[in-house]
Amino acid sequence: MNQQPSEKLSVLEKIGYSLGDLAANLIFQTLMAFLAFFYTDIYKIPASKASLVMLTGGIVGAIFNLAMGAIADRTVTRWGKFRPWVLWTAIPFGVMALLAFSTPDLGDSGKFLYALITYIFWWLFTPLTICPILL
Repeated sequence: MNQQPSEKLSVLEKIGYSLGDLAANLIFQTLMAFLAFFYTDIYKIPASKASLVMLTGGIVGAIFNLAMGAIADRTVTRWGKFRPWVLWTAIPFGVMALLAFSTPDLGDSGKFLYALITYIFWWLFTPLTICPILL
């Protein structure tokens, strides 16, 4: 087996990679830790509907996560494979996280649909932003 010479990362590069991952994970972990509480206790969606929102979003996210890995691997740009994905999707990722914690007064079915749509879209932007960082 032929091994390529390894290049050492500078401390600044290590810090840069770490901060990028930290930012994405702050949003991710906040949504994972507090969104169920937010949906049921603050937005007043029944627990059964909030569970359905999170289950549906999780399934969509799991499927799209696999697809995004394949897409990112096949991306060829002058900036590299993964950098464009992180740059193009960081702001929409943050916007979707903000919208997930917004509370428009839409009535019971409207609140459910709003939560479902924002959560699914958040799960679509999560792999677009985070998968390239991990690959």
